[in-house]
Amino acid sequence: MRIIIVIAFLISSIISCGIKRPNEVNKEIKSTVYNGWSENMLKNLKANKEVTDIQTKLANVTKDELNTILVLDEQRKAFWINIYNGYIIALLRKDKSLFDDRGAFFTKKQIKIAGETLSFDDIENGMIRKSQFKFGLGYVGKVFPPAFERQLRVKQRDFRIHFAINCGAKSCPPVRIYAAKTVNEQLQNATKMYLTDFTKYNKENNTVETSTLMSWFRGDFGGKYGTKKILKEFNLIPDDSNPNLTFGNYDWTLDINNFAE
Repeated sequence: MRIIIVIAFLISSIISCGIKRPNEVNKEIKSTVYNGWSENMLKNLKANKEVTDIQTKLANVTKDELNTILVLDEQRKAFWINIYNGYIIALLRKDKSLFDDRGAFFTKKQIKIAGETLSFDDIENGMIRKSQFKFGLGYVGKVFPPAFERQLRVKQRDFRIHFAINCGAKSCPPVRIYAAKTVNEQLQNATKMYLTDFTKYNKENNTVETSTLMSWFRGDFGGKYGTKKILKEFNLIPDDSNPNLTFGNYDWTLDINNFAE
């Protein structure tokens, strides 16, 4: 039995490695009622309005209903990103002291969706990153993810989500309201804007410094090679360059009103 578990773990690790890009094809992407709820939650928070009624509806919907309606990855990505960002704001606005112990804040199960109580880690690493082990740097997938997670997670990892998820800190990406129909375009723009702000290229020293997010989740970006490839894709370093890669500091100062214009 132990051998089977080890083999499953190794296979999961191998499959999870490498740069992940969305498989964008021509298809009709429809918004759903649940995408609408997640969008309205952020709209209300941005307008300093109450969101309790939306949270109640999210808690009481069934997982089968979510699974039946949220079919496409675009629908799931937009939904879970909005849920993550919305609950970060809602909880920290009520009690800023929760951020004093960030480890406990992100691991505590306090977000009720479809009858399940989830943590921020569950949503980020399970639903949005397709069952990645939190401390695996993007190279190690979970061997036995929960059934709820397997049913409602995205089908394909997308490195751009790291520039959409807002953890409540100053260095986090700003909050945008993601719509299923436009989520790919929105993620592309969010990635370009964030990396442009956090990337510094020095031609003379042949160095480039970028966001430490690309170190924390390096496997999602394809390691150093993949990171440089992404920086070239967004014209942040020359195509023919191979600079030494470093990562900047992360400012954990609380900032819960960081909405993008």
